[in-house]
Amino acid sequence: MSISLAPMRDELGVRPGRLFIAGAWHEWEGERFHQRHPATNEIMIDCAEAGTYGVDLAVAAARKAFDEGPWRRMAADDRKRVLQPIVERLYKAEKELAQLQTLDNGVPFTFSRQSRVSAKGAASVFDHYLGWIDKITGETFPQFSDASNMHYMTFREPVGVVGAILAWNAPLLTFAMKVAPALACGCTVVVKPSEYTNMAVLKLAEIVAECDLPPGVFNLVTGAGGTGAALASHPGVDKVTFTGSPAVGEKILLASGANMKRLSLELGGKSAGIVFPDTRSVAATATTLMGLCSTFLSGQVCSTPSRAVVHRSLVDEFVHHAREQVKSVRFGDPFDPATTSAPVISRLQQARILGYIESGKQEGAELVFGGDTPGGDLSGGNWINPALFLNVNNKMKIAREEIFGPVLSVIAFDTEEEAIRIANDSEYGLAGCIYTTDVSRAFRVARAIRSGSIGVNAYASTPNAPMGGVKRSGIGREGGWSSIEAFTELKTINFNLDA
Repeated sequence: MSISLAPMRDELGVRPGRLFIAGAWHEWEGERFHQRHPATNEIMIDCAEAGTYGVDLAVAAARKAFDEGPWRRMAADDRKRVLQPIVERLYKAEKELAQLQTLDNGVPFTFSRQSRVSAKGAASVFDHYLGWIDKITGETFPQFSDASNMHYMTFREPVGVVGAILAWNAPLLTFAMKVAPALACGCTVVVKPSEYTNMAVLKLAEIVAECDLPPGVFNLVTGAGGTGAALASHPGVDKVTFTGSPAVGEKILLASGANMKRLSLELGGKSAGIVFPDTRSVAATATTLMGLCSTFLSGQVCSTPSRAVVHRSLVDEFVHHAREQVKSVRFGDPFDPATTSAPVISRLQQARILGYIESGKQEGAELVFGGDTPGGDLSGGNWINPALFLNVNNKMKIAREEIFGPVLSVIAFDTEEEAIRIANDSEYGLAGCIYTTDVSRAFRVARAIRSGSIGVNAYASTPNAPMGGVKRSGIGREGGWSSIEAFTELKTINFNLDA
């Protein structure tokens, strides 16, 4: 029986998408586009294509609210009071938000509701940053010289109008990670969700719109690449925060030069999971690394360790347990509790991933299992059976480029130095993990790998710890105090007390 997500869409009363600008909803009579569900390619929602005109309206509203409105000058306690209801409303609407996110990107509902990408996770992010509002402090400095009676202090001031461009794989979480600290710092915001995932963000916008924010402090535009480019390059935007592909990040970086925009770019990854001979359990390690590629979002997460750098003595055992893990994978209706994995986000991305799989075979890697597409009732969706490649070397395309799909490459190593060299031989440096019971080795290798984050025997991100990459994986950090720094400018004031 073929899957259909239309009944759930209708049950939730999904209506055509609108824009939220200057404190009001706009039905938008201009150009529109359809968003399809990746599991079935059914049309889920008709959305507004804001384009340059819509972006101009939203940025003008945000600019006016920042330059002339009370938000950035508001006392910390008052700003916190305005934003505090968002947390409770997110918890209250968490089931509906999880359902909408599953209707957006196909992440199984069990993950959408319970994992770090859930509405409860988003509420935790907002709660964390609300706690910073009355703690955004500067410094005072000791007198440097007795030649004058000059005294110095610093203040953190909001960076200005923020263009927040979201990723499709975790719309609830990326919304919170960008909007919560920006508003907490006193910025005004124009949000653009991915063209693939609008429904959950539209609901989030309704929740924020219910607060007593001054008009123009929060704005939402929807649209495809042209709308995103208009926002990223707009002269009225002071900062762009973006999560997505390195190719788009490069374009934003180039466009930012015109008015020296501040940037936070969380881009791609080609992370290495290094498995040493003294790992606590080969079975658990292989199950984890293969599972990150085969379940949840099916490897469509930038921090996924898609290179399993495995000690040569463990390779056969590792592959055995990876094969066993894939036997538990179940495709189907994302609202079925038995479904373990998401489809690939689009037909275009499906074709791209299949192209990588073909290139791996052509370059001499051994496709141990998977890499094809299921037929039958699943043929209407963008599904790919999880793939594992063996005999991969780090020069192959599948080892160097971000595939962003259910593909794991196993690269064998003999020495610790070789493992470090393989991990660092990459344009990317976002995340990674090390599996060992030797604490000294864990510390030594973690320090040697050029990456923004490293996990030892596990990997996870939290709202209060920084996350971000080096090299082609991005600029800046999100999480904790680092986000407060990212959405503020440091001002130094000096006083001559002899004047």
